[in-house]
Amino acid sequence: MALLADHASSIDILAAWFEQEWESYYGKKGPGDARADLAARCNRDRMPVGLVAIRGDQIVGTAALDRDAATGLEPSVVGLLVAPDFRGRGVASALLASAQALARDLGHQRLFTSTTVLGGLLQREGWQEKDEVRFLDGEPGKAYVRILTTGQRS
Repeated sequence: MALLADHASSIDILAAWFEQEWESYYGKKGPGDARADLAARCNRDRMPVGLVAIRGDQIVGTAALDRDAATGLEPSVVGLLVAPDFRGRGVASALLASAQALARDLGHQRLFTSTTVLGGLLQREGWQEKDEVRFLDGEPGKAYVRILTTGQRS
């Protein structure tokens, strides 16, 4: 795992992924600006801070710590996305673990996220369901919380 700040050249690739994956928000007719959101995540020691998963010399996934637009909770894991060819290979789990470690390093004791698709993974990884949420595009989902302790392995 690496900081997006150290791989800012990947923003165009990641923005294209965001526009395709979350078309209703980041697509041409959506209100979001993927490049601007990703550029804002190029911090090292404060939120928003982005992470990238790299295999060899290829970016294979991303996530960030930020305020969750759907829930208002922070710090939250947002924008967790794995390239289709690398799904099911532990990349999302590694991104979650890195996000947890980063949140602890930034002094947080809890971490949140919201999703429509990752509930099973989150529960297997020790996250607890918190609330029902409705995303900006109206899609229903769930919010989760993870308690972070200093001795917790990530």
